[in-house]
Amino acid sequence: MSSATQASSTEVGSKTANKLDASNNTARKARESKTLNTESPPEQTIETRLKAGLDAMNISFGDTAIGNLLTYMELLHEWNKTHNLTSIDSIDEMLSKHIFDSASIKPYVKGATLLDVGSGAGLPGMVLATLSPALQVTSIETRGKKAQFQMYAANKLNLPNFIVENSRIEDYKPKEKFAMVTSRAFSSLSDFVEGSKQTISDSGRWLAMKGQLDPEEMKEFKKLNYKYDTYALAVPELDAQRHLVLIRPQKK
Repeated sequence: MSSATQASSTEVGSKTANKLDASNNTARKARESKTLNTESPPEQTIETRLKAGLDAMNISFGDTAIGNLLTYMELLHEWNKTHNLTSIDSIDEMLSKHIFDSASIKPYVKGATLLDVGSGAGLPGMVLATLSPALQVTSIETRGKKAQFQMYAANKLNLPNFIVENSRIEDYKPKEKFAMVTSRAFSSLSDFVEGSKQTISDSGRWLAMKGQLDPEEMKEFKKLNYKYDTYALAVPELDAQRHLVLIRPQKK
């Protein structure tokens, strides 16, 4: 082979090697890019989600309210380990199923006083008291452990506008009647209204929180002849039907 031919072969081989190196580099970069693009974005913190959810419901809040709601969930999570206060035992679920769900009725809360009937771990009353410092909330709960938790949490959160009554609603006779009386899936509409009618003012409102409205329950309630309206509630991060039944104490 002539020296010219050898030089030509060497040049071709060098160019081929360079092309292979370039091709391999391109493939490697493509694989790296693909790997980076398929990585999941970092999860949002509970605090970030809490603020975003309240914003979505057009509910104003300050740093104190956010801090209190986060602390409330932590307290509930800890107490729930030994006292079984709620079937929801993760803070992730508490955010949507307890905090957002309770906060969703805030736009309908009108007046200075609210009675929360059968509030369990303090829902929705403690959430509403946290978001509305000017609102005086009374929570009535028959079960001692749950009432005790509410008292403890209210003290930890420094909520002077939240008090607890460890009593049955049927036995509760307040000195002053309430502007609003609420419950969250406490009982049937008929039982809720009839059992708490001694606590509501003449110009007050019942705020009954429900999931999907039951036709039979509504049929029975209509027999009482109260004036009422129903509203669909949009609860962030909750893929379930939620409704508010707003009832007036005056009959038709």
